[in-house]
Amino acid sequence: MKILLRATNWVGDVVISLPALRALRAHHRGDRIAVLARPWVAALYRLLPEVDEVLVDDAGGRHSGAAGRAALVAELNGKGFDRAILLPRSFATAWTAYRAGIPERWGYRGELRSPLLTHSVPFSRSPGEHELLRHLRLVAATGVAVPEVPDATLPVSEDLRRSARAKLKDAGFPGGPFAAAHVASFAHEAKRWPPERFAALFDDLAARRGLPTVLLGSASEAPMSSRIASLAGSARVFDLAGKTSLPEVLGIVSLAELFVGNDSGLAHLANAAGTPTTVVFGPTDPEATRPWDGPRPDGRPVRLRVVRERVLCAPCRFTRCPIDHACMTGISVGNVLG
Repeated sequence: MKILLRATNWVGDVVISLPALRALRAHHRGDRIAVLARPWVAALYRLLPEVDEVLVDDAGGRHSGAAGRAALVAELNGKGFDRAILLPRSFATAWTAYRAGIPERWGYRGELRSPLLTHSVPFSRSPGEHELLRHLRLVAATGVAVPEVPDATLPVSEDLRRSARAKLKDAGFPGGPFAAAHVASFAHEAKRWPPERFAALFDDLAARRGLPTVLLGSASEAPMSSRIASLAGSARVFDLAGKTSLPEVLGIVSLAELFVGNDSGLAHLANAAGTPTTVVFGPTDPEATRPWDGPRPDGRPVRLRVVRERVLCAPCRFTRCPIDHACMTGISVGNVLG
């Protein structure tokens, strides 16, 4: 059997969908599994031995517009997939699989897409349930056994760590222990802890623990990282925002003494690598989307701290706070230092 797994679109979602992918592989040991992913997460899937092939849905580039979507459909049709499992709940993902003529199409109901699916799975989420379990339920509906211990870890090879050390050296980092941090949160302004507090946190980490800070992030987040680096006083801050690939970020966080950041995909990467991780949550729901803190299959301890200020209006999921942003401004540097 040839199976296509349509991946989730964002880094954190990729990490918390890993147990579903691994359960799929465990059940289909002799079958071929391909992953269809967006360009910015495709490199993560190439690290995984469970994946036979990574295909890219480049909706903003060569697959944009009607002609681009038709090209993607033709590419998928030519692969001869027997089954598609669609982790995203969008209409577009179901429409693409339908047009590609994949005989079995599994996905959650919603977005008016049920007629495009051969197997439309009812969607439900219990209060306090983690998103990881939703992905597992979908693959379980296809007949796959759910693991007792979900594996949301990411492998970090010595080659990847060597590449990470080279990146750090190129940035002027002299070596030794360090803290890694992600101070932005893509386009979600409401998820960002105030810049001045991040800068004060880096100063405290330097003063109390002697740790310099390595800033990580995308090219679009580089201006914010640069600003926060300039605000730090006594701390040595090495700014790598926009200068690393996602696999290199994974390698860097695996070397760090600790990671601290907003609710973002890089926090999930750090936790998946086994690094002690502190995440500042504001408008989003840590019950559903925190880095996975269940037992690790390798037996290593999970060291995750979620820091939040409980306010009546959170979780709200606004990308920009329309009032006082109390869910973030109410969190002090002391709260994050623990």
